[in-house]
Amino acid sequence: MLRRIAGHGSLSTTQRYLRPRIREITAAEAALSAHFSALRAPRSLPGPVAVTR
Repeated sequence: MLRRIAGHGSLSTTQRYLRPRIREITAAEAALSAHFSALRAPRSLPGPVAVTR
C-alpha cells in the first residue's frame, strides 16, 4: 500500500525510507541539535549608530 501511495516502482525503494540508517539518524540528530543551539544562543545588540546632519 505504501509503495503505491508513494508511487515507487519497487518495494525495495519504499523500504529504504522505512529503515533509516544509524548514520542518517545521527546526522539528523546533530543538525537538529545545532538548530536549537543557534536559537538559544544569546544575540548581541547592534552597535551604536552615528547620526550625521
